[in-house]
Amino acid sequence: MTESDFLVYCQNQVKGPLKDEDIILMLTAWGQISYNLGYNQALKEHHIEKKEDPGSGKG
Repeated sequence: MTESDFLVYCQNQVKGPLKDEDIILMLTAWGQISYNLGYNQALKEHHIEKKEDPGSGKG
């Protein structure tokens, strides 16, 4: 999914005209998704095991 695909998907979830806040929220979400995908891919490529965040309450 590309950024444009994601924005179209999000736009289809909103009733009425988009506000600036909606677009900012969508782009922020896309940025977080992209960062996480890239981070996880880098760990995988370098054979690094992901450590759990001590503040996440897991483990």
